[in-house]
Amino acid sequence: MKQFTVLLFLCIVLLSSVAGNADSGLISNLCKHSDDPKLCIASIQQSPESGDFAATNNEVEIIAISIASANASATSTYIKEKLTLEDLEPATEVTLEDCLKNYQDAVEQLDDSVSAMLANAHADVDVWLRAAISAIESCDSTLVSRAGNDAELSQRNNIFLKLCKNALMINKMLT
Repeated sequence: MKQFTVLLFLCIVLLSSVAGNADSGLISNLCKHSDDPKLCIASIQQSPESGDFAATNNEVEIIAISIASANASATSTYIKEKLTLEDLEPATEVTLEDCLKNYQDAVEQLDDSVSAMLANAHADVDVWLRAAISAIESCDSTLVSRAGNDAELSQRNNIFLKLCKNALMINKMLT
C-alpha cells in the first residue's frame, strides 16, 4: 500500500510538471453529468493536485479516484477509532468490523483503479470502481439490517458512494 502511494505521488508530480494548470471548464464540463455536480466540482477543485495536474480528462479521473480513496482511508480510520471504544454492543462491533473490511477492500480496489487508469485500461477501471461501490453498499446494508446503526458512518458511506460514482461517470465519458 505504501509503495502504491509513493508511485501515485511520483506519477502526479511527473504528470503535473508536463500538464500545466487546471482547466476549471474541463472539470465543470465533466462534473455537469454527475448526480451531485457541486460535490464533484468542489472535491476535484479542492484537491491540491488539481491546480497543476487536471489538464486532461484522464488526469481529472485520476484525481477523482484518489479523492475517493482518501475518503475511504479516512473512513477506515474512523471505524478503527470506533472499534477501540469499550462500551460497544456486540452487534455494533460486528457491524463495524464488517464495514472496516469493506473499506479496506474498497481502498485496494481504488488503488487498482488508478493503476488501470494509468495503463489506459478504462474497462478495468470500471470493474474496480464498481467493486469499491459494491463493498460500501454492503457496509451500508449491514448498517441498516443490524442493530447498532451509526449515523456518522452512514453519512460517510453516502459521500464515498457519490465520490466513486463521480469517478465512474468520468470513466464512462472517456470510453
